[in-house]
Amino acid sequence: MNTLIIGAGKLGQRFYNFLKSEGENPITLSRSEKEWSDNHIQFNMLKAGVELPELPKLDQVYIIVAPDERNEVAYRQTYIHAVANIVQILHKQQDLFHCTFVSSTSVYSGNLEPVIDESTTPKPASFSGKVLLDAEKSLLNLHPNTSIVRASGLYSNQRSKLIDSLLDKDKYLDPKWLNLIHEKDLCHWLHYAGEREINMSIASDGHAFTRKQLQDFVKTGQYEEKNAEKCYRSALLKRMHLKYPSIFDWAKENIHNS
Repeated sequence: MNTLIIGAGKLGQRFYNFLKSEGENPITLSRSEKEWSDNHIQFNMLKAGVELPELPKLDQVYIIVAPDERNEVAYRQTYIHAVANIVQILHKQQDLFHCTFVSSTSVYSGNLEPVIDESTTPKPASFSGKVLLDAEKSLLNLHPNTSIVRASGLYSNQRSKLIDSLLDKDKYLDPKWLNLIHEKDLCHWLHYAGEREINMSIASDGHAFTRKQLQDFVKTGQYEEKNAEKCYRSALLKRMHLKYPSIFDWAKENIHNS
């Protein structure tokens, strides 16, 4: 199995380590050096007229990119222009690989349905959701043999800023419903979707929660169950066997009564 990971940020590195644990030796590609990768290509995806070194016949290409800034220009430059450029450059060598693109549940930012699954038509209300939906269409037009994985928010022990926000007592009564998936489970999800060439899936643990519920659980081991106002629940969930079916499972293992 020859795999190329395009984008070697925090999630790209985690997915690289996941594939290594599965016995693979993936190639990574990003614009900066990555000492942690055994087989890395330093490459600026926005630079025109540059060729890639000769690659082996690829089976899987995972696109896990992220913009440097949170604005529409940066999003379009990264998710649409850079991705289109690197795919077109790859096509000069080969085009039979399967591609998996990490998108986001922000494409549903304007949806009002209480439960959202793969049959729900996206109604993006944010610039990020609109750009990502455009990016999905752009990539599918260039390389139809592509799986789209719309990931919800990510958490792990390494994402301390998010964990601190979730446990911030000043935000205890924040009414917002949160949908997350653990980074390790997302890596498994990406691998599953890519290997099985699943057209589109929503990578979320299916257990929406509020900060109040999580903070109550951390403090007492219990929380009040309520119907979520917005929950992402994939048709694939039963097949995934997530390590952390909810953030409460993770909290019990990592922070409850710690």
